[in-house]
This record gives sequence, structure tokens and C-alpha cells, in this order.
Amino acid sequence: MRTDRPARESGTEAALGSLPRGAGVDKDSDILVTGPAGLPALLWFCHHDYKRVGYARPGAAPANDSDCVVVPETCDLAALERLLDHGPRVRRGGVLIVMTPETRAPSNDDPAHDLLARHGFRIERCLHGARRELHVARRLAA
Repeated sequence: MRTDRPARESGTEAALGSLPRGAGVDKDSDILVTGPAGLPALLWFCHHDYKRVGYARPGAAPANDSDCVVVPETCDLAALERLLDHGPRVRRGGVLIVMTPETRAPSNDDPAHDLLARHGFRIERCLHGARRELHVARRLAA
């Protein structure tokens, strides 16, 4: 006898759904995925009926700002700075979701948080695991 069970989402799939929703990004938001590992995330968003999602090559800055930019791979600080300087832009009030290597600083200083703050972002959420930090950062209005 076969019992149909709902498909279980992996941790990555669950995070892709819960993080944007928790930051106010919905299925009608303008979402850009970027980076070499962007295709699986792009397909996930499309499969889950997000209506305005696209892909931007790293280094390519689209003319319009997005409600959310997702970078589904780990960026070191140099790559994060290049992304912030030359990559797809998040509109004021929009959200950037990005991973960086976990900081082993002896103090509370986090170089990724400092870099995001210098580029006009406020950290709303930071999740730690597997030697990485997942940042949900909102671009400030001013």
C-alpha cells in the first residue's frame, strides 16, 4: 500500500522560503539572484510561484533596484565588497541575503557587519552554522 506524503524541504529550501518572507519579501517582490550558485536558487523561487524573480551575472548591475538580492553562496569580504560596489542593487528599504565565512574575531566586531553598515545596510538577522554566517540586511532609507 502506497501512502502519499508531502515532500519535505531541505534546510536550504526552508531557508529560501522563510528568510525572505520574514524580511517582508513576498511572491510579488522584485527579486534578483546572483552568483555562480544562483541557478538552483532561481529555480527554487520560480518553482514556488515567485512572479518577479531574475538572475544577474556577478558584476552586472541592472538599471533598476530590487526589493531583494539573494547571493546563495559564501562570499569572502573582498567578494562581498565587489558585490556591494558593482553588483545588483537593493532598493532603499529592500533586503540583501548573503553568506560570509564565520568570523573568529575575539571581540564582538564582525567585519562583514561593518562592511554592510558602511554600504548603508542594517543587519536584521544573522544565522551561524557550518562555519558560515547568513546575513539578512536591510538597506537604510537615508
